[in-house]
Amino acid sequence: MSIITIHALEPAVEKRIRARARQQGKSLNQTVKELLAERVGVKAQAADHRADFAEFAGVWSAAEARVFKAATADLARVDAEDWQ
Repeated sequence: MSIITIHALEPAVEKRIRARARQQGKSLNQTVKELLAERVGVKAQAADHRADFAEFAGVWSAAEARVFKAATADLARVDAEDWQ
């Protein structure tokens, strides 16, 4: 990805971009990228960073997931007496 620096941005433009970012709960950088993509007619694609953390989170096989689900199934059961 490239880095672009914008010099002498008009205060009114900056104010509106910052307000939009706040309203949408996004970073200023993400908001600017979305605005640029929208303006030039390119659909912005959300970055998928899941693979970046696979080594830390681990990945279960289908068999491992079944074993875990079976071992923890009783945790989903609610005992009505506990809530009296």
